[in-house]
Amino acid sequence: MIEFSVSLIEFVLATFMPLYLGMIFITYLQMKFKLDVRYLSAFALGLVFWFFFDTMNDAVQLGVNEGYDFTTSGTHSGLVAVFVFGFLVIALLSTYFISRKTGGGILQLYITGIIVAIGMGFHGIGEGIEFGGLSAQTQAVTVLDAIGGVSGGVAYVIHKFLEATIVAIVYLGISIGENESFRNKMSKIAVLGLAFGVPSALGEVIGYFIQIDSAYFYALGVGAALSVALLVVFPIFRHSEDRGLSYSQWGWTMLATFIGFLCLYGAALFHS
Repeated sequence: MIEFSVSLIEFVLATFMPLYLGMIFITYLQMKFKLDVRYLSAFALGLVFWFFFDTMNDAVQLGVNEGYDFTTSGTHSGLVAVFVFGFLVIALLSTYFISRKTGGGILQLYITGIIVAIGMGFHGIGEGIEFGGLSAQTQAVTVLDAIGGVSGGVAYVIHKFLEATIVAIVYLGISIGENESFRNKMSKIAVLGLAFGVPSALGEVIGYFIQIDSAYFYALGVGAALSVALLVVFPIFRHSEDRGLSYSQWGWTMLATFIGFLCLYGAALFHS
């Protein structure tokens, strides 16, 4: 058993240090070299693809192997329910705040960035729960030994660095045209990092003291990730302010895409 204070401090450092480095790095890179956000968005989309399927596995693929057994399996129906909730809460809130109908300029774009950061952080609750539970039950002396040595720690740090760049790229993409200095962006990144990282720390605290199934939180993260993926891809197809889709129209597009995803998921249930 590893002491709670040691477990929490090391987990928080391993989470927040790389995530802030990732956000600062990608923001500096974009502003310094005037990179087209569409290319950064394409990069982020590639990250989200893997993030989605990786997290889907952690969510035991939403119980797809159980077939149409929602009545007898509380786990199956619960996973699907939190998945749907994760998508809708991020999609609807982000669409509302980013829509041209709401106005408000940079403040509402910033709020949207926070919503995206929280959505990307949902899966971190599951990670924190697993880490906290492992620390409380392990016979290992150090945290690194508990997670499989240095390679396990390096993998987690790299994941957090790359996942954080997704959050920063989404904010850079939705705030195109807003004249913000690097210093102003850094102040916003400070809050975006908290929104992304705090769920992980909260999960670690819960997992250390309470045994709980982390799959539900991964399912929540999968739904949120699908919504974030659609926000990531928006700048790639937005040609100009007058020729591209409005954010309100994109919200309906997001919903249609989600329905299509659920339809194929329903078909996959027959394979079970």
